[in-house]
Amino acid sequence: MSNADIVRRAFAAVEANDVDTYVSFFTADAVYQAANFPPVVGTEGIRQFAAPVMETFSRVTHDIKAMWEPESDVVVAEVELTYSRKDGKVVKLPCLDVVRLDGNKIKSLQAYLDISPAFA
Repeated sequence: MSNADIVRRAFAAVEANDVDTYVSFFTADAVYQAANFPPVVGTEGIRQFAAPVMETFSRVTHDIKAMWEPESDVVVAEVELTYSRKDGKVVKLPCLDVVRLDGNKIKSLQAYLDISPAFA
């Protein structure tokens, strides 16, 4: 499985609202930072961050516009995220993810986006 495939599968876990599977893609000491939120460290920190986000939205999807592997352990994904809120509002946001891997696990994920419209 390629690094890009690992990232795609992690995105699919988010789309399935499956926090346990999502967290399983990360190393025990992974660093995760989404937007301007403080970084969280470790699988439990990622779980504590991701679970409420997944509960807030009925669905989050990733429309991958492009994906590159500029280095053997790095994947960069240009994505349009669609946040479907439980109140029926749908917000589409551009995002750029920089994912660093260690073996077949995500060591760090930095999501560059302005997520505030999804909560407005």
